[in-house]
Amino acid sequence: MCRNKAIRPRPAPGRRLSIDRAAGFTLVELLVALAIFAILSGFAYRSLTALLDSREALAKESRKWRDASLFVGRVERDLSAVLARPAIGPSGTELAAVSSSLGTVQAGDGLALTRSGSPLQQSVLSAPQRVAYRLAGDRVERLAWAGVDAAPREEPAVVTVLAPVRALSFRFLDPRSNEWRTVWPGGSELLPAAVEMTVELASGERIVRLVDLARMQ
Repeated sequence: MCRNKAIRPRPAPGRRLSIDRAAGFTLVELLVALAIFAILSGFAYRSLTALLDSREALAKESRKWRDASLFVGRVERDLSAVLARPAIGPSGTELAAVSSSLGTVQAGDGLALTRSGSPLQQSVLSAPQRVAYRLAGDRVERLAWAGVDAAPREEPAVVTVLAPVRALSFRFLDPRSNEWRTVWPGGSELLPAAVEMTVELASGERIVRLVDLARMQ
């Protein structure tokens, strides 16, 4: 059985049969599009990098001031709980209730004090305790003994409370002369009227806090 087939006209002599081409881009157009895409990608990458760098710097700055705030609050809480009770150091020497000497050979100068315990705690923290702050390298450490009077050769628990820092210093207001002193005590039973703490962060900022102790005496 024969089927009808479409009969196309033959091209005229000397002519080629024209073929329909699908629409598309030329090589030059593709190269131009790629160049534009590369430029836009470069701008987008630089913008994203700047955004991420800004976000990281903001988070780092936030962490720095959060840590500084926690440290200052901890020192203020310890000073607000100070007790006018001398302590016995590991070597058996008597230490003032508030002292610029930490009472250990390797500790150096800083701030040491006898503080009351917390009645809400059901551990060693509920009893009076001896604590101290010192600068060790680029960090501030808090030292805590098990009690007010240390046992012979007892080593305190050491915790880093702020880092990095450049400097840490304390001043003590003498209640008798109203003069600031960098070395304390003025007597084993005498508390300073106030304690001033100055800490310089590694980034250059200085934080100064003054705690009034006169109302606690």
